[in-house]
Amino acid sequence: MAGSLLQIVPSATCLHCEVCCRFPERDSFLRPFFTAEEIENATTAGLSPKHFSNPAGTQIDLVQNPVDEGYICPAFDPATSHCRIYDVRPLDCRLYPFALMWDAMHAQVVLGWDTKCPYMRDLSSPATNQAAHELAQWIEKDTTVEILARYPRLIGRFQDDVIVLRSLERVTERLQQGSAVVTTRALTLPDREHIETALMLSAGHDMPLAAASFAYHYIWRHLLSYAWVDLHNHMCLFAESPDGVFMALPPLGTGPIAQPLDAAFRVMRERNGDSLVTRVENVPEACVAEVRKLGYRVIAKDADYLYAADDVADLTGEPYKSPRAACNRFLREQGGVFEPYDPRDRTACLSLFHEWSEQKQEAGADDWGRALLQDAAGAHETALSFAHELGLIGAVVRVGDRIRAYTMGMWLSPVMFCVLLEVADRNIAGLAPFIFREFCRQARANGACWINTMDDSGLPGLARSKQWYHPARLLPNYIVMES
Repeated sequence: MAGSLLQIVPSATCLHCEVCCRFPERDSFLRPFFTAEEIENATTAGLSPKHFSNPAGTQIDLVQNPVDEGYICPAFDPATSHCRIYDVRPLDCRLYPFALMWDAMHAQVVLGWDTKCPYMRDLSSPATNQAAHELAQWIEKDTTVEILARYPRLIGRFQDDVIVLRSLERVTERLQQGSAVVTTRALTLPDREHIETALMLSAGHDMPLAAASFAYHYIWRHLLSYAWVDLHNHMCLFAESPDGVFMALPPLGTGPIAQPLDAAFRVMRERNGDSLVTRVENVPEACVAEVRKLGYRVIAKDADYLYAADDVADLTGEPYKSPRAACNRFLREQGGVFEPYDPRDRTACLSLFHEWSEQKQEAGADDWGRALLQDAAGAHETALSFAHELGLIGAVVRVGDRIRAYTMGMWLSPVMFCVLLEVADRNIAGLAPFIFREFCRQARANGACWINTMDDSGLPGLARSKQWYHPARLLPNYIVMES
């Protein structure tokens, strides 16, 4: 398909490069995409089919780097720096260090060159432009345009460090044929009021999931690119992951969701192709009957833990004997002080987070647990830095003159409070139960009847901790996909 493409970077340079084929994360959005034909060619050349989650076309699954940190393409031999399937490598790799991507507004397909490639940093501009001109002519041919239309995931998302060289008008026009061009807006702090108003009008507001909040999503912007658009008078919030775009919430607003849901799935299909990432997350129980009637597939996911505020604020009776004793031990041995979070506490809290994260890893966190800890660092930093702007309420516990625990939460409704973050020094017995109880007492004093502590992220230890407080119920949460 692309055997005639010019290899602009000399092989000798590639063999001494330490950038290509290596990735910092297992699910890096930069890992190469293989079409169905390319998967067949790669497996015929000896690559295991297990590295491809969808034989009809998908990004390759990375493997742990055996000689260094991070991950590598399974076709890459780190000992020799050779590609084991070089002769049948996919178009995604043949194009590099040029890159196909959407522009920042997702309105135009462009050709750029990747500044992560050391050779391209030194290549003269005339040579770059000549090579780009010839490549653009090849890409704009009918056969290539049709391949890109069949596999739109060959066109990557916008990257700041890829220098745009030219627009690809024919590719853009072909991909937009028959599609309603939808321009989304990046999620920003000023959007909070609009989203919270839409949440108030939506189904499930009487018993909302933790995800039914602005802050819940905004703090993860370092991992996901959030954008929103109004479709058929409903606010639709999209999140772009390394694998594609999905909806972070069902359409928000009043009235039937058939039209906005259909339009939202169309947007996702046009951007994702046939990727399994196309879905709607965090669908409350109140929406399930309607979406099932519309013919969508509904899949249960981890539920939120919901507690009666009186139970976790008072910890009375035999069921709460253990957490009550832990709080008493903390007060007896440490005498800590519970007080409101102040923005000046940010640095001390971030330092505590890293200390706590190390404690968790030393205690034997598995790969999934370590990955969650790494991802959580940015979320905690955002929450601590923009607590007021996000509508978060925080508290800390000081032992002596040092902050040894902190927590953050927000109101989901006038009677439901959500504990969003909690960190406590694991070396101080009873500290975690103490800050949780005091935070729940504070919420109850301000009208909370229910305390939502989100799901357990599939972590057995976290599940045991949440069960320790005897949830009043588990709040169902669902994923919606096309049948």
